[in-house]
Amino acid sequence: MPATSFLTPELEERWHVDGWCAIPGAIPPEELAAAQDAVRRYFPTPAEMLELGGTAAGAWHTWDAPWPEFPFHSTRLNRLVLHDNVVDLAERLLGTADLALYMGIVTAKYANQSSGYNQLLHADYPNHMLVVPRHEIGYQQVEFFVYLTDVSTDDGATRFVSWQKTKDIPVERHTLNYVDYAELYDDPSDSAAPAGSVVAYRPDIYHRSVDHTDTTRCRIMLHVSFRHRDAGWGGYQAWPFRGFSMELSKYVQQATPRQLALLGIPPPGHPYWNEATVTGMQGRYPGLDLSPWRDALR
Repeated sequence: MPATSFLTPELEERWHVDGWCAIPGAIPPEELAAAQDAVRRYFPTPAEMLELGGTAAGAWHTWDAPWPEFPFHSTRLNRLVLHDNVVDLAERLLGTADLALYMGIVTAKYANQSSGYNQLLHADYPNHMLVVPRHEIGYQQVEFFVYLTDVSTDDGATRFVSWQKTKDIPVERHTLNYVDYAELYDDPSDSAAPAGSVVAYRPDIYHRSVDHTDTTRCRIMLHVSFRHRDAGWGGYQAWPFRGFSMELSKYVQQATPRQLALLGIPPPGHPYWNEATVTGMQGRYPGLDLSPWRDALR
């Protein structure tokens, strides 16, 4: 079943009107279960966090490294970042297939951490683009939360505020304080949804992370973001920077032409490709099936 079947007319309208929506059931159960099993290698269980002293300010840092970034060592986890359902949703919401992936990160959130989870309302665009947001097709970006665990209101679901309530706030005011915008902090909208859901939002939508106290649960999710292929002013990670990593080489050799194009590798038929560049690509990535690129040269 294509991902866009999960994007009901009501949810799509919410995206256009409010700037965000939560889409249940976007990830097939079998692939979700595989990713859930794989992600256990990256993070402790809630019980293990307690054993580490997870309520103490420094305990998290005894386990934590910087958040793991795509491409991951795990094929099962990589599979969700550019899953066809995820890409289909991005194309539908942004109104174009000319897209580029610019972020893939997995994060975990536990109870009772002194980690600044209880944030001020803010918009993400200052560290997702060098310019300011524009809503027309070709200029928008989309951020996704891909839930690997159930996320409830009580255990850390991100709070969002409808764009209809904030569209007149000057764009440079990307963080809102409690005093001047108290009514927005009372907005009940949150992104609670079951595992396998995808939460979509624009970088100009105000939202905030919140604390939770249930020590038996944690929230784990992928952060996956897309922009138009030509919108070079947007970004977060640089895939060529990972060029020496085994993880990137492994991913490229398993990926489809569609997935590779989202990383910036030209698709078959692009003028970049000739006999020399196709031969060189085969030498760099021996396991990559280059027949679509070779066929396009004939």
